[in-house]
Amino acid sequence: MNTPSYSEALEFAIDRSYEINLDMLRSRNLHLDSYNDYLVGTYPPLKAMGDLNAERLLNKVASSIDLYFHIPFCNQYCTFCHFAKEINPSSERVERYLAALNKEMSWSEAALAGKDIETAFFGGGTPSFLTNRQLKTLFDMTNQRFDLSKSEVSFELHPSLVKHADAADCISTLIRGGVNRFVLGVQSLDPTILRILNRGHGVEEVIQVVKLLNEMGIENLSLDLMYGLPQQTLRSWYDSIVGLLEMGIEKFNVFPLMFKSTDPVARHLARGRYQFAGAKERIIMHFMAEHILTKLGYRHGPIFYWTKRSQPHSVQQRRKYDSWNDNNLVPFGVGGFGYMSQCQFYNEADLDRYLSRVEAGEKPVWKGAVLSQDDLMRRTLMFALRSSGVLLSRFKREFGVSVEEYFGRELEILREAGLVCISKDGVMSLTAAGNINSGAVSLLFFSDNVLERVAYNDGRIADKRTDLLEKHDYSPAARYGTSAEMQAVFR
Repeated sequence: MNTPSYSEALEFAIDRSYEINLDMLRSRNLHLDSYNDYLVGTYPPLKAMGDLNAERLLNKVASSIDLYFHIPFCNQYCTFCHFAKEINPSSERVERYLAALNKEMSWSEAALAGKDIETAFFGGGTPSFLTNRQLKTLFDMTNQRFDLSKSEVSFELHPSLVKHADAADCISTLIRGGVNRFVLGVQSLDPTILRILNRGHGVEEVIQVVKLLNEMGIENLSLDLMYGLPQQTLRSWYDSIVGLLEMGIEKFNVFPLMFKSTDPVARHLARGRYQFAGAKERIIMHFMAEHILTKLGYRHGPIFYWTKRSQPHSVQQRRKYDSWNDNNLVPFGVGGFGYMSQCQFYNEADLDRYLSRVEAGEKPVWKGAVLSQDDLMRRTLMFALRSSGVLLSRFKREFGVSVEEYFGRELEILREAGLVCISKDGVMSLTAAGNINSGAVSLLFFSDNVLERVAYNDGRIADKRTDLLEKHDYSPAARYGTSAEMQAVFR
């Protein structure tokens, strides 16, 4: 493996970083500081949603669907995590939750019958928190409801799984249940950073679980790796990438740390407890990873995703960003968000409310929005730009109007700032600077109506450190303003 040296990767990254004119981008509101930056997970975002009749979700289910199952249980509270979770629940609590998942699935069973299930994703939380017996229960009930035999089935693992004597049995159970893609959350190979993040594992567990998966013939494995972490240096970032490459990892999700006031790591930032990379350093880290992976034959998929194989990084990520509103993401479990029948929606994010509503025979929809034609066009641009780009001819065919006509002002702003480009084939995509500033690019496409609703609901939040809307709103809209305002909120 002819890996670029640290000095080579650093020199390349510093040179590339000069291409990003931060002062110009900031002056045009096209660069968000790290505490304000966030990827758009849903559009409209949660803070722009209201009440939604769950039956509306079954009106026009697409022929091709994706499933998401949320397992909200963990052994520890990672300092950067804001997804729905409960720490070390009792076995009875887990069993109650699995029964609720099964009951929730029955609500949409008839509407989903006969649909092609392209992907199923088991995330969390920590899905591998479940015991082997509970894993069998989960997949028995899932496979009774859905035919996953031709689907990409992904399952998130925690490296601490390898500490259990029955780790191999659990993985065998997952394979028999239909799992054919594993996602391993690593984040860093720096022991100090792992302790600060309260990850509950060390470097040795990462090495051992990768070894175990290799021994069991697992070929489709993707690892999560983060930059901008507390106490992370350019050298430790390089060492983490190279350390994982030396393990033979062929798929990566490389992404920056994103802050939310509900997370302990945000308070660490505000109080100056640890050293965090500034904007320039984060850009250099981004380009270091790009240089190393490109040199070793990896190719870029959807934003942050890298793969060395000829196959896509994952079908799930490709469909998430490139599907142009013609697939439906169906969530099951607390805090799951989905898209069905041209509606964006969230399940209840409070576990007790989720359980009580499902046990009462209700679909546990918390908030939602029916998307207008305008919303659909904006959602399409935001998502497709983060992946293979927007084929302009297809956009006009789908919506009856060209991007240039409908979004002329936004397009001019982005092109002048060097954040998007249009190929000879008529594909609009993000440039290198656009990739790094993708949150700001997406925010430019938010409608005034959506921004007004976000601002209204954001203004009603009494405490951003505990509020569920704040915790689960995955968007860059109405965040923390100036550094002083951010510190006041995060403290």
